[in-house]
Amino acid sequence: MLKKINLTFLALFLSVSAWPSGGNRHLPSIQELNGFLQRYVEATNSHDFARVRPLLMPNAVYWFNQKESSGLEQIQESFQASWSYLPDEIYGIQNVTWLSVEKNSATCIYQYTYRGTHAGKPVKGGGRGTTVLVRQGGQWRIAHEHLSIPL
Repeated sequence: MLKKINLTFLALFLSVSAWPSGGNRHLPSIQELNGFLQRYVEATNSHDFARVRPLLMPNAVYWFNQKESSGLEQIQESFQASWSYLPDEIYGIQNVTWLSVEKNSATCIYQYTYRGTHAGKPVKGGGRGTTVLVRQGGQWRIAHEHLSIPL
């Protein structure tokens, strides 16, 4: 009898542990996250920081242009410096790989490109990027971006 109860309990335990936990029901889709990145690229290519600002956390930290920019004011200065250097810059993101996707955060790596003209001469380049997103109040925002040039 005891053996039957133990086997019944074990079967019940295994079947319950195989049920979906429900914790994954609210994970964002890759399509949703990629859509956010596309909106970010479009806002960046508008060269209007007022369009970029709502996509960033107020305390975001950016590492690009060979410096660290913390907070919206410094990040805006860095964007405007880039747009001054390449007034017709077109920025792009390709080959996105999502390393972590949670209910309220996600991290991705990608390749970025840029092209434009400086002093009448064509300029283009690219490198690798990492972006950390945080969802607050149902909205995705960038908490951190790191752009680097591969060696």
